[in-house]
Amino acid sequence: MALVRLIEENFKSFKPGYFPTDMTAIGEYHFMPPEGYTGIWYEPNKDTGWGWFNRTYDKRCWMIKEREGEHDLECEQLISPDAAMAMLVTGENEWTDYEVSCRLWLLTGKNNAGLAFRYSDSRHFYFFSLAEASRAVLYKKCEDSLDVLAEKEMELDCDTFYTLKVAVEGNKFTCYIDGRKVFDACDDSYKRGKVGIASSTPARFTDFVLDMEQEKFLAAQKEKKAEAERIMRKRAEYPQPRLWKILDLKDFGAARSFRYGDLTGNGKMDFLFVQYLPLLNTHDEAMISCITAVDLDGNVLWQIGEPNPENEILTADVAVQIYDIDGDGFNEVIYCKDFKIIVADGRTGRTKYWTHTPKSIYHEKYKIYQNVYLERIIGDSIRICNFSGNDRPSDILIKDRYNNIWVYDSKLNFKWHRHVNTGHFPMSFDINGDGKDELMVGHTLLDSNGELIWELPNMVCHVDEIVIGRFDPDNDKYLIALASGEDGFLLVDQDGKILVQDHLGHAQRVSVADYRPDIPGLEIAVTTFWGNTGIIAFYDCKGNRIYHCEPGANGNVICPVNWTGDGRELMLYSASRKFGGLVDGYGDRVVVFPDDGHPELCCDAVDLMGDEREEILVWDQKRMYIYTQEDNPKKVDYVPIKYAHYNFSNYRGEYSFRKEHL
Repeated sequence: MALVRLIEENFKSFKPGYFPTDMTAIGEYHFMPPEGYTGIWYEPNKDTGWGWFNRTYDKRCWMIKEREGEHDLECEQLISPDAAMAMLVTGENEWTDYEVSCRLWLLTGKNNAGLAFRYSDSRHFYFFSLAEASRAVLYKKCEDSLDVLAEKEMELDCDTFYTLKVAVEGNKFTCYIDGRKVFDACDDSYKRGKVGIASSTPARFTDFVLDMEQEKFLAAQKEKKAEAERIMRKRAEYPQPRLWKILDLKDFGAARSFRYGDLTGNGKMDFLFVQYLPLLNTHDEAMISCITAVDLDGNVLWQIGEPNPENEILTADVAVQIYDIDGDGFNEVIYCKDFKIIVADGRTGRTKYWTHTPKSIYHEKYKIYQNVYLERIIGDSIRICNFSGNDRPSDILIKDRYNNIWVYDSKLNFKWHRHVNTGHFPMSFDINGDGKDELMVGHTLLDSNGELIWELPNMVCHVDEIVIGRFDPDNDKYLIALASGEDGFLLVDQDGKILVQDHLGHAQRVSVADYRPDIPGLEIAVTTFWGNTGIIAFYDCKGNRIYHCEPGANGNVICPVNWTGDGRELMLYSASRKFGGLVDGYGDRVVVFPDDGHPELCCDAVDLMGDEREEILVWDQKRMYIYTQEDNPKKVDYVPIKYAHYNFSNYRGEYSFRKEHL
């Protein structure tokens, strides 16, 4: 049978130097592709455990190096045993049977390096490797495990390129080194998938080749075409985006340090763009430097501080909210700047009253997250709560980065303080029905006075996002969905009983909505970041994983969007033309952004035109594009309950509820 050569990579198209990557937290909720040429390759993993061997600050893993006029791809790290493997991936999900090979030069006698195949995501693939310079091993990667399917002792040295090849046919994998068969193995776990290079040790790769029988190639192409046609038929059922406005953000633009609310009292949304300056050379401690209020046409209403286009992208949260805290009928802007908590008139930006931020408090517990540099805290984030039992929320919660929360009343009189592993953004919610909010802060539930109700045991990380509601029609209790970092996805009931803990990787974001009306209750979506990055998992209302996928990009905000107004919940991934758009509960991209040069860095969904459906905002530091539905205006029947605008955060879990879910 004739073979078709689909990949022949010798890395000569790359210039010597680091392979482009981004090891910052920007990709948690921004779509920011690596700057530079990446060729056919995609890097799925980003791990803080890289650099374990050489303790480098720059933890980029891959470098192109010249050798006698040739180019090699070198893994630059000896990976920590607890860290994700360094990988570069290419190919198509539809590929089933093929021959894949590369030349490999081991530079140490530690860990593994080799070929990945039948790759669906960075936690599910096969891996043919040279291990510890003494064995050839075929592994199956499944979640956190590397299971040995076959192995053979070999004499390997550190001065030789070895040619590794795998012939993949059905459930049989035949592995070769330098043209000689080493072993074969059978496994039915993964039927199809991409190919790649994987390493947890310093090693060099070159001459990566993939051949496929022509019949298999044509079948894969046919399947890919049929899948694209199926998606196009689905898209025809949904209104596609129509560009409504473009705003010029001039020199005051910001990334996700952004808020919306009615500042003028005219019933229309306005925007706040917040710039910052890092303190003490860390982006974990950032001070607001400029706040600019603009209306829906981009007209500047007022400005505090001086704008600077260099102060626009922040990887942490920012302490500012829009809310009528004093109950006078007009929204205030509550923010932290220059070690003050300030309540300002939303119409003018003028300060109405203020107090000092709390003094920094050091505690031995949670000291791994302790960053006490200054006498007073800067202010990491603000939340509006109802601990007082009033008719409307009137309390202000402020936190430092990871260790303490303080609560004030509407006039900034101090009420109480609590030391706790705060996570990023607590969620206040009246769980026991007494008219006062309890506070889910990290893995801890506090009452309205800050006293401990319960704390989840044996947790090692911090919580990134939280959603509370009645997701399961078979369970009368409130359920709490937690994106809990290295502790994974947690589903907990209101009494602190852990119902599900899924170690799917570093759980970063969570959203809850009726993404699948064909199954009972609400569905939960979780995405990962650090380590195995960019995986999205869907769960049913009981926390059973329905499916998972790896779209191929970071910055997926996974927020539910009321796009149609008929109850069909969609999920916003990112503003990327290639990867982003709105996805249904089956993972199909049913709404895509036009190829009109729109910004791709940030996105969000909010009703701006008043028909109860949400518009999509996409923006970067310079421009904001606002899209509405092509059939707008339209009378709609479905108006879900969403996260309150006055508690915006980069780290808020998103939800779309009906009344029975609260």
